[in-house]
Amino acid sequence: MRGVEGGLQLFREQLNPDVVKDVIRWRDREGLSALCAALQAHTMRKAFFDTFAEAMIARHLLAKGCRLQFEVETPAGKCCDFEVSDGERRFYLHIKRLDTERPSHRKLTASSRLRVLERIERPYIVAVRWQEDLTDEAMQQFVTAASVFILQARVGDEQVVHGADHRELGGVRIIAPWEGRRVSLVLGLPTGFIDDTPRMYKLLKKAYEQFMPKALNLILICSSFEEDVDDFESALLGEHIERWDTFPPRGRRIAHGRAEDGFWEGESRINSVVAGWIHFKPSDENVCARLCFREGGELDPESRAWLDELLGEPSG
Repeated sequence: MRGVEGGLQLFREQLNPDVVKDVIRWRDREGLSALCAALQAHTMRKAFFDTFAEAMIARHLLAKGCRLQFEVETPAGKCCDFEVSDGERRFYLHIKRLDTERPSHRKLTASSRLRVLERIERPYIVAVRWQEDLTDEAMQQFVTAASVFILQARVGDEQVVHGADHRELGGVRIIAPWEGRRVSLVLGLPTGFIDDTPRMYKLLKKAYEQFMPKALNLILICSSFEEDVDDFESALLGEHIERWDTFPPRGRRIAHGRAEDGFWEGESRINSVVAGWIHFKPSDENVCARLCFREGGELDPESRAWLDELLGEPSG
């Protein structure tokens, strides 16, 4: 009779084989054997991939020469995912994965008519979505209505476009300002725009409750889609808004900023000075974080450079 398979076997087709080989070697390694055991124990998808994200980051840090201790308890009885050190320096790492899996069969073919929207001279990132079965005539109706909306809309505005028969054709949303002179398009699913900012915010809060006091703590949020980084930054820094209490930059009529709803807003959570987002791809072996350092946060230049070296995006 065949024994019950562990998580590493159940999900092996979705995992990078080199990562799996390294993780299996941790079975008898002090400080990491419990992580290997946890991966084998998890046979439910979400719990397994939450832990596999931790394993991928741990493997990356080991390759950088760090020493790791898994699940370190705080004085309050909470747990940090890892204590990370290089002999002289240390920080406490909190890893949270947001499950942002979306229907893989939804692949949109962008109509050439959308190029009209990219020629509109407004410095915005604009999300557009449309029904997959639109005729050329219906797509033209959608693009015309979207153009009118973009020309008068502001950051955060959204409009659903309907045809003459009241059928929904699609939608348009002004996501954020950007440095370009013309519109930059982001394509959304036909079912609607996905905003994971509130879920990111909750994960940041949960991680903060697990901080080791009087120490450097780093929060890393992992998720599956490249566009998720925008929701992470909105959760951390606040939603993009138009500001009328400051002067716009040269050449712009409107100033933009962040709303006062971010995790780092004002004096809240002053012990959090660095956080990052990782594009989680279990089939890959590389890990690279988009690190954000809190403006005015008490983090010395040496520690910032160390974190950048360990986890930051490569320059160039």
